Amino acid sequence: MAQEPLTFISYRRQDSAGAARWLFSALQRTFGPETVFMDVEAIRVADDWAHQLKTALERATLLMVVIGPHWVRITDEYGRRRLDREDDWVRNEIRHALDRKIPVLPVLLTKTALPERAALPEPIGRLVERQAFDLRDDRWEQDIQALMSTVESLGFRRRSAKPIRYPQPRVALAELSPEEMGNALRQLPGWELVVSEIPGQEPLKRSELRRVYEFKSFEDAIGFMGTAATQISSIQHHPRWENVWRTLTVWLTTWDIGHRPSILDIQLARQLDETFGHYSSTRVSDRKAPASEARPDVRPT
Repeated sequence: MAQEPLTFISYRRQDSAGAARWLFSALQRTFGPETVFMDVEAIRVADDWAHQLKTALERATLLMVVIGPHWVRITDEYGRRRLDREDDWVRNEIRHALDRKIPVLPVLLTKTALPERAALPEPIGRLVERQAFDLRDDRWEQDIQALMSTVESLGFRRRSAKPIRYPQPRVALAELSPEEMGNALRQLPGWELVVSEIPGQEPLKRSELRRVYEFKSFEDAIGFMGTAATQISSIQHHPRWENVWRTLTVWLTTWDIGHRPSILDIQLARQLDETFGHYSSTRVSDRKAPASEARPDVRPT
């Protein structure tokens, strides 16, 4: 019996998590939810993570390697390049697919070049021999349609013959320059730039925009969060926040570019301030949260 087609999406969370999620969604909509695997989407909290990954790799008939501008250079907590580690999952996903001789499709984001062979460890050097696909943010829908046709040519069957329109995300994100950050903060009273270690990835650090909102009551704080949550879900860019009685502390950063603020965070900060403006009778607190303040690590997208 022929093996059911399955796309395994391989990606670096600090490089291309957002784009990988969009690809996952596009593949599901086009070929069905059972035809694509992505770790954070397919593995539940109680599952054996390593076992699930290995099982999916064995079943995969296509490995899609999502490569953004930082893919080659990302390092671990000790400053070592992850691709050079023999236990690195992305390296081993590619090696396993190459050894199995299944199709391996590099998907290059925002004009990222396919790495040269000299930049790759020997076990995955053959990746440069694979035909890559350019996914450009300024031609997202056309490129996605072409990519789905490429996947279809590899034995995948579309759920419907009707064309599907795909939402266009912002793939081309960049860290704000010091000048851009300074200008933004001057227009965002109450917000500040803070730096802290990334829990579980020490000594790597993250930069975040932070603001403390203070409300007249606990009920107002919860009401604000509910209203903001609807807006946040519509743009799919999530904050880290903590509510203590009538105070809400918000941290904004962009995970896809290494936990650094981007234009998405500036836009979300403005949107949150506008929502807070509807609580016009509430005093706005611009106090800075104490450095020792405990806070949960709810990761943004």
